[in-house]
This record gives sequence, C-alpha cells and structure tokens, in this order.
Amino acid sequence: MINLIVFVLSAILICFSAVIYYNYLKNKEIREFFPKFFQEIYNNTSTGMSLVESIRKSKEGNYGRLTPLIRNMCLQIEWGTPFKIALENFERKANNKFIRKIITLAERAADFSTDIGNTMREINEYIYLTKELERERSTELFPQLISLYFIFFVFLGIIFIIFSFFIPSIGIMDLSEYKILFQHIIIIEAILSGIAMGKITENSYIAGLKHLTILLLVSLIFLFFIL
Repeated sequence: MINLIVFVLSAILICFSAVIYYNYLKNKEIREFFPKFFQEIYNNTSTGMSLVESIRKSKEGNYGRLTPLIRNMCLQIEWGTPFKIALENFERKANNKFIRKIITLAERAADFSTDIGNTMREINEYIYLTKELERERSTELFPQLISLYFIFFVFLGIIFIIFSFFIPSIGIMDLSEYKILFQHIIIIEAILSGIAMGKITENSYIAGLKHLTILLLVSLIFLFFIL
C-alpha cells in the first residue's frame, strides 16, 4: 500500500498544480486571441482610422477571454480616460510579456509614425511570424514529448521488475523499506519529468504542471494497483 504521507503530498501537489495551470491556460488564451484582435486593428487603420478609432471599432469582435479586457479599455476611453492610461490598464490586466511588447510598439507608432496604417501592417506581420515560429517549434518538439512520456513508462517498468523479481531473488524478504524508497523515487521523477516537459515543449515551467499532474496520477495508480 502506498505510504500515506506520499499520497497526501501528491494529492495536494496535484490540486495546487491544477489551479496554477488553470490560470496559465487563461493567460495563454488571452495571448492566442491577441493576434486576431490586432488583425482587426490593422484592418481598421488601413482604411484611414486612427489607432483609437480602430481599437474602439474592433471591440465588436469576439476574442475569448480577451474580450472583456478590450471592452473595458474602450469603455475607459469613452469615459475620458487618456488613451495611454487605458492602454497601460489593458496591458496590466492582460499580464503577458508578448502583449506588453506589442502594445508598446503600437503606442510608439501612434506617437511618432506619420503612416499609422503601414506601421500597423509591419507589427501585424511580426505577430504572424512569431505565431508561425511557435507553431513550428511545437510541431517539431511533439515527438520529443512522446519520447519523454515513453521514457517515464519504461522507468516505471524497470522499477516494477526490480521490486518484484530482482530484490526477492537475492533473498530479501522484507520489502517495506524498499517500497517506500521506490515510492519516493517515482514521485520525484514524476515531478521533475513533468516540469522538464513543460520547459522543453512550451518554454514554460508552469506549462509543465499539466504533464506533472498527468505523471503524478499515473504514478499513484501504479503505486496503488501495481507495485
């Protein structure tokens, strides 16, 4: 039977990871819808609208979790909040480095560019290129992710063989201490592997919490029913 302390700590870690990863997904959705929002801004500025007019016009679209932030920014502008402050509030609520960078570029363009439409086009092309590079990176790293999962399952198989066949074969009858040791090793391996997967595939340790949760659940099932 799995050690109670190991089980409780694993369960707490799974719940904690799930909460943090849920917040990460919300932020990720905001980032993923931002290119669509900026595309609308570019389309509007290309027709001769100012940046402020373009943003107010684009609020009519649907941008997932980004939508309420956009509408709140537009509402602030309509209430007389200076455009720069409204942008800063939007940037703070979006809480994303990529969005912050693009907003800064757009703000500078509004202040200094004589052709706002052309500048928005260049920024929009930069966003598109960035998304394409991320998509290619994700596609290229997917086989590596599968390999990491496969390695973890092989690791569990080796642990099972050692515990079930090798240790008893050398005359050790009391397996309780070894079982606790293997439990700790498996849980630690699941945590480290999950975090590493997130960093490798999405360049984010927080993204690894998804893999950490999956590996911990698999580990608990293995420890409960197999080991």
